Amino acid sequence: MKKKIMSVDYDYENDILFAFLDEEYYKDFEYSEFLDSSVSIDFDKKAIPIGVEISNASTKFKTQKQYLKDILSGAIYISIHEKIELTVNLFVIIHNKPTSLSPVDLSKDNSLNIPNVETSMAVA
Repeated sequence: MKKKIMSVDYDYENDILFAFLDEEYYKDFEYSEFLDSSVSIDFDKKAIPIGVEISNASTKFKTQKQYLKDILSGAIYISIHEKIELTVNLFVIIHNKPTSLSPVDLSKDNSLNIPNVETSMAVA
């Protein structure tokens, strides 16, 4: 399993969190697969995950939008076999203390037959 570092960008006004590998990876962007109406995984031309977008992020993480502006760290785990599974864990500052938010855990059938892959990415 490869471990990569992802950057995080949070759009406060639209409540969208985007975790992504650097621009070097995005030059090979191929498509996005939605796990539900507000969460998608971006893939490169080799069907390797290169990014995650979460709309309505404050609702998904069960927190207030203001706390998503101070993301300390986190981890993203993606497993693709018969199902596409995604887990996103974030640590933020709440009342001057590092706090773990409720994780985003999603799963759906791999109807596109994306090749099997498992990857974990640190959020920095």
